[in-house]
Amino acid sequence: MAGELRKSAVLYHYPCPDGAFAALAAHLYFSAASLPVLFFPNTVYNPIRVYDLPLGEINEVYLLDFIGSSGFIGELYPKVESVIILDHHKTAVEALCGNASFGKNVIKVIDMNKSGATIAFDFFKEKLLKRSDTLRGLGIHNHQEAGQKNLSGCKFERVQKLFEYIEDGDIWRWKLPHSKAFSSGLKDMNIEYNVNVNSALFDQLLALDPEDIIAIGQKTLSHKQELIDQVLQQSYIIGIGEGLFGQCLAVNADSISDLRSELGNQLAIKSRDTGLRGIGAIVYKVPQLNNDHLLKISLRSVDSEDTTPISKAGFMASFFDTTRPSPCIFHFEFLII
Repeated sequence: MAGELRKSAVLYHYPCPDGAFAALAAHLYFSAASLPVLFFPNTVYNPIRVYDLPLGEINEVYLLDFIGSSGFIGELYPKVESVIILDHHKTAVEALCGNASFGKNVIKVIDMNKSGATIAFDFFKEKLLKRSDTLRGLGIHNHQEAGQKNLSGCKFERVQKLFEYIEDGDIWRWKLPHSKAFSSGLKDMNIEYNVNVNSALFDQLLALDPEDIIAIGQKTLSHKQELIDQVLQQSYIIGIGEGLFGQCLAVNADSISDLRSELGNQLAIKSRDTGLRGIGAIVYKVPQLNNDHLLKISLRSVDSEDTTPISKAGFMASFFDTTRPSPCIFHFEFLII
């Protein structure tokens, strides 16, 4: 591959609107700059390993909205020219900030007050503007450079409202008008966020209109709440880490796992009001794992509750199902997102 322009690799959180829109921001930059890029959807339950990447073809790796499994960055950075991390999760802050063991080629942009998509939007928009200024400074005035300016000033600005709505829901602000209807409508559209399966993904996202999405969501919000209410009625108590981290409420949510974010928030409130920890545990199967014995748990918290120590402990969870005639205990590993 001597002399051949190496590609950038973009690993983005999947399946998640925040991760997908972060990837869209990267796509806008690389398409405007006419630079080669590879996209890799990155799941929490089966994260990409270093050996999964075509290291002979890439020179830089972007990690969007998910930093990967423990040890991934430490194994990756010596093998590429640079690793750029754009994230907002507390786990990323604790794992990366102040960590001097990584090389100087690891660049971190972490902001817990923004969503991953907005961080990526700001980063790649600024990167494109700087590239355009650099080309002008070198006296390069061609159609490519003009295209960069046009895309920067047009497509980035045109989709900014979409990114604002994504952030409003992802970090649970809900301040924008009809924000919950937007989030609901986007789910109803069932967009496949794996760009390697859905090659039209970025065109689909660029074509979205917030008002159209809100109109879709307003029709289904009440029905979704009815489904959530039914599942909440079946909640049961779990001992987290065999009680080491206290107790909270959990639900089995296979039937509405796509609503786990809103379900988890309401479950956490119910758990707090019951006198338990303000944490809700959403238990569901992941079809892609092809194993009915493997369950995933998504934790949601309210108020000042912090689930980070739970995720860092990596323990087995004890489930005390109060809906059964006698309490049963189940042990299994889980992931927290």
